[in-house]
This record gives sequence, C-alpha cells and structure tokens, in this order.
Amino acid sequence: MKRTADTKLLERARAEGFSRPPRRKTDGPIVDIHTHAWAPEAAGPLFEAARLYGIGKLGLIAPLEEGLELQRRYPETSIISWINWDHADDPDKFAAVNRRIVRDAAAAGARLIKMWFAPRFYDRSDLRMNDARLDPVFEEISRQGLGVLVHVADPDKWFQRVYTDVKKYGTKAEQYKQLTDRLEKHPDIPILVAHMGGNPEHLDQLGALLDRYPNMYVDTSATRWIVRELGRQPEAARAFFAKYKDRILFGTDQVAIKDPEEHRYTSRYWIHQLFWETDAVCPLPIDDPDADGEPLLQGIDLPADVLEWIYWKNAERVFGIRAHAAGA
Repeated sequence: MKRTADTKLLERARAEGFSRPPRRKTDGPIVDIHTHAWAPEAAGPLFEAARLYGIGKLGLIAPLEEGLELQRRYPETSIISWINWDHADDPDKFAAVNRRIVRDAAAAGARLIKMWFAPRFYDRSDLRMNDARLDPVFEEISRQGLGVLVHVADPDKWFQRVYTDVKKYGTKAEQYKQLTDRLEKHPDIPILVAHMGGNPEHLDQLGALLDRYPNMYVDTSATRWIVRELGRQPEAARAFFAKYKDRILFGTDQVAIKDPEEHRYTSRYWIHQLFWETDAVCPLPIDDPDADGEPLLQGIDLPADVLEWIYWKNAERVFGIRAHAAGA
C-alpha cells in the first residue's frame, strides 16, 4: 500500500514539473557542494531550481574565469576551480601554471580545488593523484588554506562492464592508493571525495577509510548511483550517516547545460529531498541505465540533526562555505 501511495506522490510531482518541493524536515540553510556549469549563460535554470528547493549556496565546478563570471551573475556561487592539465609533460610549467590558478582561486574566494582521477582519466594521461608532479600544487593548496574535491572511483558495475581491461584501469580497490598517499602526505588539507568516496556499494570499506584518515570527507553527489546503492541498504546507510554525520556533505552533481531536458534540475532536487528526508518508495523519475530492473527511489529518512550536519554545518565548519536560506 505504501508504495502505491508514494507512486501517486511521484505522479503528482511529475505533473507539476517537480515545481512544488515537499516540506523540509529541517529549516536550516543548504549547501549543494558539488555542481557544474560549463557556460555561465546556461546556468540560470539550475539556480532557479536550487532556489526553489531552498539551496542557498552552490559549489560550482568551473575554470576560474567562468567561475568568476558565475559569481558575478549569481551570488549563491562558491567557486570550485579546476586545475590545468595541459603541461603535464613539462613539470616546471605544470607546477607554475597550477600554483598560479590556486593562488588566483583563493584570492577570488574559492574554498576548494577540483581534481578528477576517475579511471576514464587514464585514457588521456598517466598522472595520478599521488604523482610527484602534483606536489607543488598541493603545497600551494596547503599554503592558501584550501581543500580539494576529487573523484577517484566509479560504480562497481562500471568495473564489471566498462573497465574490463584490468591491466589498463586496475581494479576498483587499486584506485585508492593514490588517494590515501595524498591523505597521509597532507593531513592539513581536507580532501572531499566525491560520490560517497566512489564506494557507496561498500559502506564498511568507506567507513574504514574515514576512521583511518581524519582529513577525508565525502559528498553525496551522483543522483542515480547514490540513490540506487544506498537505497538497497537503507538501514545500513542510515546508521552510516549517523556515525559519520560530521564527515559527509550534501551534493548533487547537477550539471548546467544548454537546452536541458524538461525538469532536469527540479526532478533531481526532488529526488534528493525525498531520498534523504523520507522513507518514500517509488519509481525513480529519471533513467538509470545501470539499474537491474526498474530503478527505484527508496528513501533512507535521515533524522533532522543528521541532515543539519550534511546540509550546511560541515560545509561551513570544514571549508568555510556559509549559506543563508535560499531567498534570504
């Protein structure tokens, strides 16, 4: 009976274009720590959806120049600047270019630097997070008092279906040495590992890393992946979030694009709100090609005090990113 009722809730939301957010469990501000905007002129609908759902600050991943333009247009922007990979074959130039980016980003008020070491990155570069060529960059990040947002692994299913060349990509477990080396070398740098550390499938393994490295944090971004894997284990996920509430930050991985499909942004914010704040069970209203069978939203119904840490307290405490309630 409950799933029938929740499916009707979804049908109503879809008919309204997901334009009516459910009632929030907590009244505090919300930081979406992980979003993307490739072109400032395309970002308007994302910000409109964020405001509708009470998101007071967006961590926007973009090259620094685009990030500055976004910040001028949308005061909710917290810049997360990419580093530049163009000169990896010239270590001195690579270091000089990226140390300048870090300094300029810090001067512009950025609190995080983004790096991407998903297995797909191996197709175009031999760099890894623990490469000595990145040592000067991390030293500059430390001097500027910034954090790092990094993607280091992908879903289990991708290692079964996409990264089948183990000699080239390695196993999923082998992705993590580059991360742990940096965590050990720079204990003063808070390192935020995207997409539940790339391992929502194995919360025991993720918890072991968090226990070992106090400067490691994770975000909740990647809507399909996170909802699919945590929704399969709601009790374990709820216990994990209660235990590590001071190490987890809310993020969605929303990407502002030109000519988005209808309700792209509102549907994802609706999914996240129901997933974290209710025990709703209904069909997932976006495609999930990695799902086995019908993709489901099965909420994990986190307590309000846990949500407060995830929604805004950790962003402020760890990275100095403050948010007012949207519209304030």
